[in-house]
Amino acid sequence: MNQIFVKTLFLCMGLLLLQAQNVVAQNVNIDLSKEYQVIRGFGGIHINSWTGQQINDDMQEKAFDNDPGEMGLSIFRMPIDPNSGSWNDELPIAKYALSKGAIVFASPWNPPSNMRKELGVTNDGTDYVLLPEYYNDYVGHLNSFIEHMDNNGVPLYAVSIQNEPDWHSWTTWTAPQMLTFVKENAQHINCRVIAPESFSYSRKMIDPLLNDSIANSHIDILGTHLYGTSKSNFYYPLAYEKGKEIWMTEHLYGSDKPESNTWGLAMEIAEEINTCMDANMSAFVYWYIRRFYGLIDDLGNITDKGYVLSHFSKFIRPGAHRVQTNFNPSTKVSTTAFKTDSTVVIVVVNSNNKAVDLQFNIENMLTDVDSLTQFTSTAYKKVLNDGTIFIEAGNFSASVDANSITTFTSNPSQGGKYGNIKPVALTGGSCEVFDSLGTGINITLMGSESTDADGEIVKYSWAQNGYQISTSPNLNVDLIIGDYTFLLTVTDNDGATDTDTVNVSVYNNNTIELWLEAECTQVGDNWDILADNKASNGKYLSVKPGIQSNDGPSADVADHLVYNFHLAESGSYKIWARVLAPSPNDDSYWVKVDDADWVMWNGIVGSSTWGWDDVHNGSSTNPMVYVLDTGYHVLSVCFREDGAAIDKFFIANTGKIPTGMGSNASNCDPVVNAVPNNCQLPKINVYPNPAQTNLSIESSGVFSQIEVFNTNGQRLMFHCFKPTHFVDIPICLENGFYILQVSNSENSIITKFIVKQ
Repeated sequence: MNQIFVKTLFLCMGLLLLQAQNVVAQNVNIDLSKEYQVIRGFGGIHINSWTGQQINDDMQEKAFDNDPGEMGLSIFRMPIDPNSGSWNDELPIAKYALSKGAIVFASPWNPPSNMRKELGVTNDGTDYVLLPEYYNDYVGHLNSFIEHMDNNGVPLYAVSIQNEPDWHSWTTWTAPQMLTFVKENAQHINCRVIAPESFSYSRKMIDPLLNDSIANSHIDILGTHLYGTSKSNFYYPLAYEKGKEIWMTEHLYGSDKPESNTWGLAMEIAEEINTCMDANMSAFVYWYIRRFYGLIDDLGNITDKGYVLSHFSKFIRPGAHRVQTNFNPSTKVSTTAFKTDSTVVIVVVNSNNKAVDLQFNIENMLTDVDSLTQFTSTAYKKVLNDGTIFIEAGNFSASVDANSITTFTSNPSQGGKYGNIKPVALTGGSCEVFDSLGTGINITLMGSESTDADGEIVKYSWAQNGYQISTSPNLNVDLIIGDYTFLLTVTDNDGATDTDTVNVSVYNNNTIELWLEAECTQVGDNWDILADNKASNGKYLSVKPGIQSNDGPSADVADHLVYNFHLAESGSYKIWARVLAPSPNDDSYWVKVDDADWVMWNGIVGSSTWGWDDVHNGSSTNPMVYVLDTGYHVLSVCFREDGAAIDKFFIANTGKIPTGMGSNASNCDPVVNAVPNNCQLPKINVYPNPAQTNLSIESSGVFSQIEVFNTNGQRLMFHCFKPTHFVDIPICLENGFYILQVSNSENSIITKFIVKQ
């Protein structure tokens, strides 16, 4: 009896579980024979002048190409600038989009300035109105843009009459003004016409156009934005009655800050696009393609929003038709379905916090379609191939992840393969780079060591400070003293990505930073000491008007500024000065250190305010580096042009770039800094000396870096290696004197050698 009871109990429980499972599984009913609107595509806009950032080749490819890891956008929206001189700004992007099969349309924000009148300034910007007497001229302006684009290889699909006529900060239109223009002028526009592109799908702006038979006949596309519009208002019976093709041409989510652009926000967009499709819209165009809140961020990577749009744009291609489905088969679940003559696509958005089982029942199934591939995006998956499902008698079942968007498609070639192993981005890890000069160093970060176990890496993207800086496997970059972070993103041939971060610290152990006031020295009669509360110490120097030495420095030491300074560390030094160069004819001095040759410090950065400039020989591309021993040295400055002014000097081996007025100067204080007595350095032996083709270096302490300079301070050789006491290096130098700097992580030693063949 007990065994029978237990068996019966288990049978009952199993039946209850089966019934519970049947309750969870919801039916999605699709009829492929019942067609609705044609799909023109999915896309975005880019305006160079608004963002200051171009869409580069890598981003264009990710936007408009349709391989795995790309979005396959099929619409590009561009602005119509009131100034024809700016019409080529977005032309390269438009050409690329067109070459990939996308359609291009354009929207104006303002007419040319002579056609409009300012209405006033609001918190949002300046409002304008197009003057009625210029309506015909405005049509001519739009036609000129259409012709210009056509002549440059971009035939436009359509143009809008006005972007958001019912919003501020550009040209506004009342509903009667828009109606008058469309009735009397829109038929003369040499392209399909989009109107009115209302800010919030305003029926007050749109209804008059649809209800007027003449105006309605002049509109090809009803364009709208969705700001402040509830999803229940997406459905527009009057537009359906009038047979208008409806395009959602702009909406923006999450523009405030990067961290607000979460997966949750992307899911709101997924639900919105699905609702737009169910409301018979033929196009969905997001606001920006490249921007931190756009489809591609400034790092050069597709965003969550971009992946959401990809679920439509990659698989629902222009010319497809939406077909009948029950839009909400379950709570917080929406579905849409699409077909061509040979393909079927189903999109499911599940906003529940748990997975949902769905039973799909498809009527009038295409005979050539017997399976669908499932692609899923969540906070952790990005258009991931979740496998192929076979259809039996028009039916199949599937589970969709929690908080997900899922696309079932009969043509999975644009997505990655099932079971793809994601790539591994490798940068080699963090590193420290010793810059003995303190003047900057060139390094290469290796991303080419990244791997993909089951395919190949097809895209590399390096970013710094929030912006993409390179798409090469290896990053070559010039760095000065400081700490840097670089982000590498790699994408494999199935669209999967991985990232790795490398921290680079460029350093040296130099400590000398000397500040010298220009006026705190013996000043000759040809110089003036002038007062200025914006100068350090309230004073600066300038040569008397009319006194110049363009052909060479004066031989009279009374015309020189001479500064004695002491260095407690040998090393490589740069000299900066706080200067004011009012014009290209008053922007130079003669400079020398110790007994070296004079150099013409020319091309000082021109400005009407004080600024720091490093001493260079002739041009700023040839900065001077002075290799100096410990002890006392002499800085000499001679005037060259009478308009240049000089306020302060900065002498350093640390690589610091001076700012502001700098720190307190030492030369105005009568106390002379004592020479430290703890400067004991390892002994170094260099041989043969004179040298010919090889140079041997040995030291009582270890060293890991050597540099060779000529007497003008130009670096001729650089070698780094594992710490050692001895190294033998080949040299190929002309006869003469050279300076050798041997360094380790704690100090450096300078000595001289001769080359004599």
